[in-house]
Formats: sequence, structure tokens, C-alpha cells
Amino acid sequence: MNKSIIYTFIKWSVRFVLFFFSLIFIILLLTKWINPPITTVILSESISLDQKVNQEWRTIDKIGKNVILTVLASEDSNFCTHNGFDFNEIFRAKEKGFSRGASTISQQVSKNLILWRERSWFRKGLEALITIMIEALWSKKRILEIYLNIAETGNGYFGIQAISNSLFKKNSYDLTLKEASYIAVTLPNPKKRNAKKLSINLKKRAESVRNGANTLRLDGRASCVI
Repeated sequence: MNKSIIYTFIKWSVRFVLFFFSLIFIILLLTKWINPPITTVILSESISLDQKVNQEWRTIDKIGKNVILTVLASEDSNFCTHNGFDFNEIFRAKEKGFSRGASTISQQVSKNLILWRERSWFRKGLEALITIMIEALWSKKRILEIYLNIAETGNGYFGIQAISNSLFKKNSYDLTLKEASYIAVTLPNPKKRNAKKLSINLKKRAESVRNGANTLRLDGRASCVI
């Protein structure tokens, strides 16, 4: 292959990478203060469902401590102490075959806000780089606030407030610890799990989440967000 062609290819590849990450940086910098009007996952769902999705934005102080504690206990109990990657959970997940439990809330925000759902090493690589940027630019409160507003919580539902209104007919701030734990255990698979119709195993999981939430409250591991 001609050297000039190789040089041109490399030059434009570098330019594209720099442009891509500059664009990501700008998006993340803006969303440090501005609530994202859309995410890649919400856009994808809107197209596939051919209808407007349900999402009601709430600031973190209006979401409610029961939601915060149960989601942390269920999804990322070390959220306040890690820098985007929970290596203890990664090693534990590796022993179990790379289960979803290895992904932190910061990583899930990276995926849900900017990337796509299909798993691949390429996407995981981008996810890791964007997670580092998120942790560097945003506060922990902002990371969790965005997660609790953009996470898929049901078929066509995004954010805790939307599913709380739909299933429990109340604001997320008013959810009991039990109700919040029921929503929290649906997050790994919100399309197939319904917080009002949990299986016996998921109800036991929700009880464990409530115990974990109380532990987080007592030992101060949620102090960065409440």
C-alpha cells in the first residue's frame, strides 16, 4: 500500500478520534449543569416503540432517600468510594462469568447517556474512557441524579419518578423503603420485571436490598449523596 495513503488514513483516523472525544467532552461538560434532553437509549426506545417515552425529571433532593439508598444497595453499594470502577466487584463478577453486577452506576450512565446497549469489547472500551471523563467532570450527586432520571425502569419508562407515578401513584420522594426496594430490584431487567408483580425470589432480593440500604445509612457509605 502506498505510504501516502497510509499516512492519510492515519491522519484522518486521529482527527476523527480527537473530534469524537472533543464532542463527548463538550456534551459531558454541558450536562454537568444542563439536564440532557435525550439519551441514545431513550432515542432508540422512542424509535422502536414508535411513541413518546415516559420520563419525569427530578433533582436528587426531590427523588427521596429511600430510592437513593435502595438503588445504591442494589446496583452499586461502593458508589461513594470508587472512582468509576469497582474492582472488587469486577473480580467477583469474573469468577461468576462477568455478570451485570460488575458495572457501576457511573459506567451505566456512560452507556445509557451516550453509547448503545449491545455488548462488545469496543463499546466497553469507550464506556471505560467516558466513565473516567464523567467521574472527573461531575460530582457524585450529579452522576446519581442523571442515572436515576435516565435509567430504564419499565417498557417505555425512564427514571424513577415516571415508574413511581405509574405503579404506585405517588412521587418517588414519598415511596416507602419497601416500595423503593421493589423498584430497585427491577432495574437489571425492567422490561420483564414489574415492581407490583415480583416473584418470590425477587421479593427476597428486595428484602436483602432493604437490609443493605439500612447498612449504607448507618455506616455512612452513602454520605456523598445524602
